[in-house]
Amino acid sequence: MCVETENNFSKQEMFNRSKLGRAVHGMLTHAKINNRLICGLFPAVEYLEKSPEDVLFCVLPQTRPGDSTMHMQTVLLQAFCFENDIPVIQVDSSEKLAEYCDIRNSDIGCTCAVVIKDSSLPSTPEDEFPMSPTEQILADFYEFTLEEFPRPVIELPS
Repeated sequence: MCVETENNFSKQEMFNRSKLGRAVHGMLTHAKINNRLICGLFPAVEYLEKSPEDVLFCVLPQTRPGDSTMHMQTVLLQAFCFENDIPVIQVDSSEKLAEYCDIRNSDIGCTCAVVIKDSSLPSTPEDEFPMSPTEQILADFYEFTLEEFPRPVIELPS
């Protein structure tokens, strides 16, 4: 028998899926404005190889059925992020992700976006990665759903 605790229930209420989509959009927009957003698989992998400790989030769209190459790349990127304690946020649309990243003329959308830490936020000794309130909500969501399988997919607003 599974008993849901009050604390667990309040966390689930806090993670309203439509609000999470807006939170991802806000985080990506804010990161883009502050030059903390790296879009595209190869630029993201290049940055991850050099400075994985500076990465706050990796945002990946769902892979399309039948796209085995992209699926393999996504699985390997997720494994790398997991090994380096980088939260992976999965979203529903590569096209919307490309729009948020200002990638134009792309038939496949955006295959990956990486958000790096904001050095302008004040840090404390116990807080290695200072985050905005929106980023903290997404980090909490990631931690809360870490053991869910399949991983939850956040629907991005249009």
